[in-house]
Amino acid sequence: MATVQKYSILTRLFHWVGALLIVAAWVLIEQGEEFISLHKAVGFSFLIWTVLRILNRLVSKAPPPVPMSKLQTGIAHLVHLGLYVAMLGMPLTGLLGALYNGYGVSVFGLFQIPGFATTNYDLADQLMDVHQHLMWPLLLGLVGAHILGALHHQFILKDNLIARMR
Repeated sequence: MATVQKYSILTRLFHWVGALLIVAAWVLIEQGEEFISLHKAVGFSFLIWTVLRILNRLVSKAPPPVPMSKLQTGIAHLVHLGLYVAMLGMPLTGLLGALYNGYGVSVFGLFQIPGFATTNYDLADQLMDVHQHLMWPLLLGLVGAHILGALHHQFILKDNLIARMR
């Protein structure tokens, strides 16, 4: 296989820590209500991590693109754009849903984001519906498409695309 030009170490760190934060938030919420505070802290951390990741993407140079068809390039761009939208929308809808419900968010005991003094339970419910029933399936679907695309490159096209992010 040819030598692969990798993304910067910072870009790779943003990618893999972000993936771990998604898994951590999912595992925590699956454990039940007693872990909701920790789930919120991880979700808020993921929001900040994603904003920093986007800033890094804007200022860091990506390696040259791997040759592929215009259709594949277009699909890859759409999946990545969708991932960024979902990675912002998922924690934002959860955070705002909690705040409009009047609940604060403790970020690992380091600081507290207070709930809104004026609650709006209808809006909070709508935001939580979007968080759970739109953003979560969207995020899962896009992550799945991202992984399938990477595996397609690795095992079908054998262009070693995965090495760029290792």
